[in-house]
Amino acid sequence: MEPYIIAVIAASVCIIGCAAAAVYAIKTCAPALASVTSEKPELGSKLLITIILGEALAIYGLLIAFMIIARLPEIETYDQAIQTLLAAITMSGTAIIASIGIAYCGPAMMSAATERPESFTTNILGLVLSEALAIYGLLIAFMLNG
Repeated sequence: MEPYIIAVIAASVCIIGCAAAAVYAIKTCAPALASVTSEKPELGSKLLITIILGEALAIYGLLIAFMIIARLPEIETYDQAIQTLLAAITMSGTAIIASIGIAYCGPAMMSAATERPESFTTNILGLVLSEALAIYGLLIAFMLNG
């Protein structure tokens, strides 16, 4: 297979994988957010962070896909193409893993905040650490892309 085609596939894999991860996190957290804000609307702006962090996963994939597409003319060897594909897989994989963490921690954090709003600061830690996993993948994907 031509290096150019492998790189185009890499860009597609990256954005599709990251968008799927974002959808999973958002579809899991949005109903919980709707439920919580119907009871306690004042918590809505605070708890919206779960949706924002879920969407950030798609943005990370978009950044890496843009980088891959911008480098298409430079990708001439099979090794360069495989390195690009590995960057896409790294970003997509860590986004999927992060979305699982967000989908698990987000609704739990919302439920806890409904009962005890003062627990928000402590409970957001699991959500933020889940997002950090995708940021690690983003950094490695940046390095692999050059």
